[in-house]
Amino acid sequence: MDEIKSIEKQIKDTEEEIKDTEKSLLEIEERISKYVYYRDIPKKDIKDKRELETRSRELRAKLIGLNKNRDRLKERRDIPPLLPYLVNRSSQQIELKEALKKLFNHPYSQPLLCIIHGDKLQCHDTFFQFLEREFLPKIFKGNTNITTNNNYTEFIKKYQLKWPPRNTSIEDLKNRLEHNLVDTVLDNKFASKADINEYLASIGTVIIHTHLLTADLQENSSIIIEKFIEFWQDWPELIPNQHLIIFLFIKYKIEPKQNYFQKLQNWVFQNLFKNNSNTQTGNYSIQKSIKDLSSSNFTKFDKIMGVVLPELQGITQTEVESWARSKEVKNYWDEENIQDLINIIEDMFEKWEKQQASDTMPMYNLAIKLTDILMGKIPIKEDTA
Repeated sequence: MDEIKSIEKQIKDTEEEIKDTEKSLLEIEERISKYVYYRDIPKKDIKDKRELETRSRELRAKLIGLNKNRDRLKERRDIPPLLPYLVNRSSQQIELKEALKKLFNHPYSQPLLCIIHGDKLQCHDTFFQFLEREFLPKIFKGNTNITTNNNYTEFIKKYQLKWPPRNTSIEDLKNRLEHNLVDTVLDNKFASKADINEYLASIGTVIIHTHLLTADLQENSSIIIEKFIEFWQDWPELIPNQHLIIFLFIKYKIEPKQNYFQKLQNWVFQNLFKNNSNTQTGNYSIQKSIKDLSSSNFTKFDKIMGVVLPELQGITQTEVESWARSKEVKNYWDEENIQDLINIIEDMFEKWEKQQASDTMPMYNLAIKLTDILMGKIPIKEDTA
């Protein structure tokens, strides 16, 4: 109740702010209307009018968010945690859907190994949650004979396969992977791959996910990735209608921001000594390994099906606006007020481009901003007029 009262006070304050802002805007518009030619209008009036219009849009969107947040609290209906992350991963979904279609149509069961890669700000774990909780259950429910009221979710079991320590030799990598998988699935140090597979076959569709950082691959990225694939290539034969899906997530480092002089210094150093930064070299090497693997279509590995999904990248304004018009968002933001949401998205990207010199926003930053917008937590620029 205290939270609802706090929001109601914010609603009242915001309504007063809207009245004051619109009054100030009307006064400026009246002053401007007295001028015959646009060139004669004082620049300060034009600037103040634009700022007040932006402020008015932000306040209206904030009010909508606050009202919806209050109503949700009264109804005990929270914003779905994944909603801000559903902006756009359509290219990845299309590729994975095609791979699953091949899996279902294959004459005999094989493990499906899927490589997902992108920089650390693209929220790999949340994307995995979406795949596990929403995407895959819908796909499997539509392609199996199992009838369930819970969207197939209870028939999907997941296990995390921990990556071995960095000091593990390449020769010992597959043994350590097997050891970690035994501990995770059966907690029996004497179990074999056959024992694990027999158990997995008895529990339905299984997802195994592994997460790597650039540093885990170091200079041997292509060999290490290949060893991981070989581990599954050597997996025991699956029984008919057994589904085993492996996700390998690879997270790239991001170059630290540098000022002009730091960039110049690095450029001189790199060109004099023919050297690149560790981050650049590491990312490029891994990206090349993944690209080569994708181009080869996993032809070296005949006992598994493999797919490399398009790289997880930043989100564009157009993609966020499409998200705002989706039925999922309309459940939490009235359709008649969608234009206010679109306006605030426009302002958000305009500010981002000025600050970051980029027209795409990493999923991490975007999800935080969208969550705040849906809850009415919109930062309003103070009136400087």
